Amino acid sequence: MIYLNAITSTLSPFTKPWGNYLLEKIVENQAPHSISWFPQTVGWQVLITALLLLLANKIYQAYENYQRNAYRRSALAWLVQCQQANDIKMYKQLPALLRKTALNAFKRSEISQLNGKYWEQWLDKQCQQTSFVTTCPNALHQLAFMPTRSDAFKAEQYQKLIVQVTLWIKHHRRSDA
Repeated sequence: MIYLNAITSTLSPFTKPWGNYLLEKIVENQAPHSISWFPQTVGWQVLITALLLLLANKIYQAYENYQRNAYRRSALAWLVQCQQANDIKMYKQLPALLRKTALNAFKRSEISQLNGKYWEQWLDKQCQQTSFVTTCPNALHQLAFMPTRSDAFKAEQYQKLIVQVTLWIKHHRRSDA
């Protein structure tokens, strides 16, 4: 330790000019403590507010659409149960399910008078992906009035109908959309 003190005391401090003579008169400024991320001008504040309101509106519309389509999710869940059960009692409820789903999306006065081929034509008119009239004509009507203990019931023949019902539930256009 004594040796280090002796060496440092014998060395002289740097003499002027030391280093770059151009940097001799430069005075360093202090950096600000923190820079605000909040925009300082009114125009940016208005723009950010408008964008936040637009985002909130889109989120609200998505939530409303989700709520408005709850009947679709419920009907599709019931259809999955129907296919798993493979029971005529479940299949017999398909016309009621379809009518109930339609009543959630359209006016009662528009639907209540329809039956038979007019009902099937109306269903096809509301959804471009389905074709009840050509794929399974009168199947809804026959299914509604079929006896519970029917030997004529074959699950395979109603698979086409279930496909059509599923497509209609997924893709029909609501009257308020």
